[in-house]
Amino acid sequence: MKSRASLIFLFLLSFLFSCSQENEHIVIGVSQCSEDSWRQKLKQELIMTTYFNPGVELIFTSANDDSELQQRQIDSLVNCGIDLLIVAPNQVELLSSAVDRAYDKGIPVILFDRKIDSEKYTAFMGADNFQIGKMIGHFMATGLNGKGNVLEIGGLKGSSPASERHEGFMAAMEDYPDINIASFEHGDWTEESGRLAMNKMLSHYDGSIDAVFGGNDRMAIGARKALQAAGKDSGDIIYAGVDALPEEDGGMRMVSDSLLTVSAIYPTHGDELMLLALDIVNGRKYDRDVFMQSSLVTYDNASVLLLQNEEIIRQSNYLRTMHSLTGRMQDAMELQRVIIILVLVFALCISVFLSFYVMAYRQKQSLSEELQAQVEKVERQRDELEEQRDKLIELSMAGNSDTEDSAESQNKDSGFILKFRNVVESHLDDPDISVDDISSELCMSRAQLYRKVKAVTGKSPVEVIRHMRLAKADKLLAETSLNISEIAYRVGFSSASYFTKCYRDQFNRLPTDVHR
Repeated sequence: MKSRASLIFLFLLSFLFSCSQENEHIVIGVSQCSEDSWRQKLKQELIMTTYFNPGVELIFTSANDDSELQQRQIDSLVNCGIDLLIVAPNQVELLSSAVDRAYDKGIPVILFDRKIDSEKYTAFMGADNFQIGKMIGHFMATGLNGKGNVLEIGGLKGSSPASERHEGFMAAMEDYPDINIASFEHGDWTEESGRLAMNKMLSHYDGSIDAVFGGNDRMAIGARKALQAAGKDSGDIIYAGVDALPEEDGGMRMVSDSLLTVSAIYPTHGDELMLLALDIVNGRKYDRDVFMQSSLVTYDNASVLLLQNEEIIRQSNYLRTMHSLTGRMQDAMELQRVIIILVLVFALCISVFLSFYVMAYRQKQSLSEELQAQVEKVERQRDELEEQRDKLIELSMAGNSDTEDSAESQNKDSGFILKFRNVVESHLDDPDISVDDISSELCMSRAQLYRKVKAVTGKSPVEVIRHMRLAKADKLLAETSLNISEIAYRVGFSSASYFTKCYRDQFNRLPTDVHR
């Protein structure tokens, strides 16, 4: 019984342990250089991928275009014990040391969207910014028929997307010698920085403006607002940007509303980024450089792309709803699993308790039986010893009969027997009362008591005491509802089994024949 309970307990322990194991836990740190619409879209896509990878935990940080803050955030993520780092560095040179420290500690590093001035990274994923700049350049040159004045606002100085887009744009302009890059200023990717950069260029350039290239859509729209405020927006200027986000204030919507002429899609592809991260962590093959494809959004295709995006949003919302429902179902199942485990543990505890109780009860029964046997043996030996002592007394009295036959002697004997019976009656429930105790209470020796009782009753004191006990027991069996053990104890028997034996010898029947 005990070994069976132990096996059940070990089984439940293994069940609990196995149930508590989740999918392999992977912690991925995501260091964003800023918190704009494009990066919010990437963040939501990454979060959505965790719906299908429940063992993945994402930790996000945003530096708000502060390179020193991003360095500290990267160090903090590394100290948190992440398994992989995804980083979009704010600036090439300033972030290299922080990324190097993470890489040197054995943490795989994915550079996303932007590169650093170091080869200490595991993989790079991003659009080909050089090619994007070149596509914008050719589109703009075509719209200008190969000639005109262009103003350019580059992205954050020192960031790889800013320099690569500018280089690609200038590479395209080499094919169009009649296009003049009249002025160039850096912004910091925000609409306000585009407005300020345009105002700065207008302060030293007063010629005609045929096209404006912003390093992203927000700077391009900021530049247009500056030109409108200055009264220089002729309505024929080509405005080009990068990102083409489909949000309400994104570049795709601006193109559809003719606020921008063209925008290059800068894809986020958070799903592909997660697949790359999992391939690296799980030791699968991967490409070190992964370039995402880009295309141009113009007025002709913007509406279709927005409709497609609305369908994607509906599907995404549906997926989030399903994930939420699934999460609630999983919580309910987890609660049920916990309840089942608790019930099983409780049942195990009850089973173990009952097994020990049964063992203890059986042991108690065994000990009780052994004790009853010992008590019966003691009682039997005590009675036998009393009878042997009486026989010795009887032998010592042989030939010394002094029995009186007178009426006065008979009266005395009757009084004595009555007194003797009263004394016995008063001690009838005492299993330890002996003939010696009774003779002492009657103020005579045992031999005198034996002689008197034997002479009057023809029986020894032991026999008379036993007969009185059994006679009272017979009466109690017939007249009361006490059980046999209680009756045995009331008439001075410590053992119910010995009482049964003596009762059967006396009356030639069992106590149960009388007591039903």
